[in-house]
Amino acid sequence: MGADAVILSEREIEGGVEVRAATDKLGGGVVPSEPLFLRDARGGHGRGAENPLYSRVRDALLWHGAPQRFADRVAHEGADQNAIPGDSPEDSIAAGLERIVTCDPIPARLEKDIILVGPPGHGRTATAAKLTRRAAVARTAILPVAADLDGTAGGEQLAAYLENERDQIRIAETPDALFDALRAARAAGQRCVIDLPSINPFDQDDMASLQDLIQVVRAEPILVMSAEGHPEDQTDAAKIFARAGVRRAILTKLDIARRRGGAISALSSAGIAFSHLAVTPFIGGGLVPAAPSRLAALLMEDAPGDVIALKGAA
Repeated sequence: MGADAVILSEREIEGGVEVRAATDKLGGGVVPSEPLFLRDARGGHGRGAENPLYSRVRDALLWHGAPQRFADRVAHEGADQNAIPGDSPEDSIAAGLERIVTCDPIPARLEKDIILVGPPGHGRTATAAKLTRRAAVARTAILPVAADLDGTAGGEQLAAYLENERDQIRIAETPDALFDALRAARAAGQRCVIDLPSINPFDQDDMASLQDLIQVVRAEPILVMSAEGHPEDQTDAAKIFARAGVRRAILTKLDIARRRGGAISALSSAGIAFSHLAVTPFIGGGLVPAAPSRLAALLMEDAPGDVIALKGAA
């Protein structure tokens, strides 16, 4: 078998010794090609480790704190399965996200009332102000309603954001006052954005109260979620809000958070659509309609939060 033969085993037998040997016909330690069914499953692009674009996409998502499984899935969908020659990593992330996430922006002219929900400090009141200002710029109008049910002066905070629209703000300090304000607005043909007090998704009483309120007011709950936080906490919270009936979310504080993969993965895993992205603290022009390409721009390593601030802000 030649000098390259490798002895695998040997044993004594009657009349002699049995030797098992083999040669490396590929030579030089070459590893055989992967099975065809694996290559076909990867779109013919080979192992992820052998695909530089796949690795680049996955590493960018991991840098942003996305869970390994989510990073691998986006890389597979965008840089392996459906890769196009000449794609950049950002293009591939966008292509992967397009097959995984849903984007469903809220129109400036509301089709129904919306109620903003979310944990403390995630920017609900600022988002209510941004939606109100956006409607005014679009030459339509929505009525901002501060549901100050916990006595935290939410109406005053909303008024501080909306100096030009201060007279439009309705403040409801009890559930009955909130129902009355909504009935009056609907009778006048007005749509409302309701700024609800903060909700702790890990408090069962808070979530039970939220579900009851959603059913009574007949408004669409929109989750306002910060890009800050631990990915697993974000995932748990998003899934809890999804079970309460949330179908769309506005992702905030993208100008502050450097690593945004956890929040994007959390909403995706919960089946919640991306509505808008808040990329600046300014009330005017502070919301950008969500799209896979815009999410991808935010998921490049160390991408600045305002990378999309001037691209479609409304």
